[in-house]
Amino acid sequence: MAAGAAGSFAIVTISRRVKAQEGLLGMTQRDYGQIQRVLVITLLLNLLATAAKLGVGLWAGTLSLVADGLDNLFDGVSNIVGLVAIRVSRRPPDKDHPYGHRKYETLAALFIAAALFITAWELGNSAVSRLINPAPLTLNRWIVIALIAGSAVQGATGLWELHMARRLSSELLLADARHTLASIAVSGTVLVGLGLVWLGFDWADPLVALLVAGVIAKIGIDITRENTPALVDRAPLDETQIGDVVASVEGVESYHRIRSRGPLDDVAIDLHVRVAPNLSMQDANAIADEVRRRLLALPGVGDVTVHAEAQRDADSSADLYTATKLAAQELGIALHECWVQSTDDKLSMHLHVGVEPNLSLTEAHAVVDRLEQVMLQRRPELVSVHSHIELANTEILPTARVSSRLQQRVHSVIAQAAQTVPALSHPHNIQIRQVEGRLFISVEAWVDGDLSIADAHELSTQLQEAIRAAMPNVGEVLIHLEPQEA
Repeated sequence: MAAGAAGSFAIVTISRRVKAQEGLLGMTQRDYGQIQRVLVITLLLNLLATAAKLGVGLWAGTLSLVADGLDNLFDGVSNIVGLVAIRVSRRPPDKDHPYGHRKYETLAALFIAAALFITAWELGNSAVSRLINPAPLTLNRWIVIALIAGSAVQGATGLWELHMARRLSSELLLADARHTLASIAVSGTVLVGLGLVWLGFDWADPLVALLVAGVIAKIGIDITRENTPALVDRAPLDETQIGDVVASVEGVESYHRIRSRGPLDDVAIDLHVRVAPNLSMQDANAIADEVRRRLLALPGVGDVTVHAEAQRDADSSADLYTATKLAAQELGIALHECWVQSTDDKLSMHLHVGVEPNLSLTEAHAVVDRLEQVMLQRRPELVSVHSHIELANTEILPTARVSSRLQQRVHSVIAQAAQTVPALSHPHNIQIRQVEGRLFISVEAWVDGDLSIADAHELSTQLQEAIRAAMPNVGEVLIHLEPQEA
């Protein structure tokens, strides 16, 4: 296409972002005060169960009961860590944390998992050591009472915390509740082991302690697996689910680059939507606002960024010309002409570019090669770029006087050249300028108005070549074709 045909094409990009905490709320809103109250109550109950099991276990030397008590103790430690994390994560977004401090809660859950791994390792080592070097145990009713009473407190605490975790949409409470409930199974296993010890099988105590260590490690693995995706920005929402919502908005031509991140109860989404290029910025903003509003209605979504762009075809020559012109300007190259060819759905671009006259041939080729590489990198739909190097002079040069004799000769040459192109007639409005010894000629001529642009371009090229052949000192020839008058 001719370079001048692309001047009116423009792409407008509009970014619209709203955070739920800044006014428009999503489907969920975190009640940090309630979460803190749940953690404080859970902490007190866990400490009560810990005191009963750990105190009696250490007094009686029962390793399995000590393991159960340690399990309860880390429930309390996790509550303390959770309280600190909630205090930090409830802070509003700031300059250093534009998405808020929500991930501190997820980080605290991973800290709990790390503590569980350490506990499992130490408990496992102690159990193996007791298996290798067994020690006689003496059971009494206080051991059983401590185990049953502590388990009852744990069971009630775990069920209540699980209910509140789901109600408040907190993965920290959920992780802690699962650990607490798993402790009931641990206590049951310890009770079976103590029964075997009462029957005379002393090896049952360290063996049960080893099993408890495995349970604790499994809980740590589950917590890690559930919370790691949020920290590594794994997409919490299916791209198809988001796309279905976006496609339902009137005015959206297409969409791309859909991304989501964050925990399930505080998801951030950003995407690009394309709208008709003739829309005003106000209309494009309205479409982006509607896309954002519908996405904020999805459960757990708290932040949406929408980039609105003008719709364009993959092979739009106007778009390619605009991109090439910008790249040429960056490299100090004048873009004279640009056209694109499509062969088997593969695009190749042909350019006429002007470079500074004082460059050597090697330097000019290096600059133009850089332009070709930039376009191939920026526009993947292009498979090749071919450039024709011409001179570009950005200076205003004085025009020398053209003698009447030279004007007569040029007119004669143009008249004779026009006769060699039968479909072209009546050359007129001939302008001649002489700059630094070279002639710059512009001429208008008539052609059939029903001709295609491609055929008309071919006729102008033929006339240019005929004039250049007759006058070697011609620097440039511009042919303006007009529909033939009646």
